[in-house]
Amino acid sequence: MTLPDLPDARPGTPASASHTAAVVVTHNRKALLRECLEALLGQSTPPGRIYVIDNASTDGTADVIPDDGRVTYLRLEQNLGGAYGFARGVERALEGDHAYLWLMDDDCRPEPDALEQLLVHREGDEVLCSAVLARDGVYDLGHRRNFDRRRLTERDLPARAYQAASVPVDIFTFVGVLIPTQAARQAGLPVDNFFFMYDDSEYALRLLDLGVIARLIPSSRIWHHGSVSYPSPRPPYNPLKHYYNTRNQLLVYRHYGSSPAWFAIRFSVKAGGAFIRLVQHRELSWRSARNATLALYDALRGRAYIRRGLP
Repeated sequence: MTLPDLPDARPGTPASASHTAAVVVTHNRKALLRECLEALLGQSTPPGRIYVIDNASTDGTADVIPDDGRVTYLRLEQNLGGAYGFARGVERALEGDHAYLWLMDDDCRPEPDALEQLLVHREGDEVLCSAVLARDGVYDLGHRRNFDRRRLTERDLPARAYQAASVPVDIFTFVGVLIPTQAARQAGLPVDNFFFMYDDSEYALRLLDLGVIARLIPSSRIWHHGSVSYPSPRPPYNPLKHYYNTRNQLLVYRHYGSSPAWFAIRFSVKAGGAFIRLVQHRELSWRSARNATLALYDALRGRAYIRRGLP
């Protein structure tokens, strides 16, 4: 796969990677985790510490943890979602003497110079984001977005932005994002009660409200197994994703939006869409309808928590 030519990295001296701590959250994907850890340890400037947060895996994940003094493995007693895992990972990393935290999922495979490219572009307390590549080598644009606080709309950075040396971005996912420790201490831990979906978006906007700028660095690339640019079979209805995507997006819009009127509009659109999609995909049942209703109800009341017993 031939990737587009990119501008050379801005001249600079890389910060010592030994002061960078990678935080990887995993759950029952030991084969992907092994590849991720190999890529991290094989960096041209490898992180000084790698924290693996295991969300109570049952597939023998511990067996693929390398016998390397740089790797710290923490297995949680129960799976409370990726959001909880990242919160615990950042919490643990902040106990160490690290200048930067490099966050990613277990299905990420950073290219050999991904961390080095981020470090040579560092400026103050800015957050730096790698470009995310899908399995077929096409940029997955949805991981780096801009946010209109009034109209509550999100727009992916366009493909042309990936030809620049760096580009400001409002919202990022935890797929290869480098956060200065000082900024993380200022912002606090990521939300741990979103389970998954929009926890990283919330953290990005929280940092932005504190004046911490985030930038995309296209010369730093991460391959993401969970991203595909070609048509794929529609996955079966997932009550967890349906509930948390609906609820968490609305909670973020409610908190970070600047227009109550536009929130009312977005809420109505999201409510209608939650049920229309169920009808379109022939998945409307009393269970799925109740699931959507609970998500809207919790968002309307501003309730963020890990809901038990989803149908």
